[in-house]
Amino acid sequence: MTAHDKFIADRNRIVDALKFSDIPTIQFNKDAIPKQLPCAIVILDSETGKNGTSRQYVSTDLAWTVFLIVNAQNVDDPDNDLYLLKEKFRSFYQKLMNRDLPSVEYYTSRIDGTRLVRIAKIDLLKSGTGAGS
Repeated sequence: MTAHDKFIADRNRIVDALKFSDIPTIQFNKDAIPKQLPCAIVILDSETGKNGTSRQYVSTDLAWTVFLIVNAQNVDDPDNDLYLLKEKFRSFYQKLMNRDLPSVEYYTSRIDGTRLVRIAKIDLLKSGTGAGS
């Protein structure tokens, strides 16, 4: 398996977990404004060499970040909506990747300069570290 094949396989498993969570829009460009909510944005966060030899690394670990975004404009409880969405994603992610979400950061923001949203920023650990190792 080439490094690119591993990249595609990892990202596809994350996307599958998001699709099973009934998220209608999945994007890969963090700077693109989502048109439909809820939405997920998946980005490659970092790459770390592993199994190094004297000349090069044999392979790398990829770290991903997922942003889950829900509408917070004129809704009663956007935190509950976001938490339920995160838990649904977490359940499918655990099944497909055999590891848990290491950390989630919640915050409020605006998209389009006007729409109020709640965001869960989920940093997915690279393989071989954290609870799944």
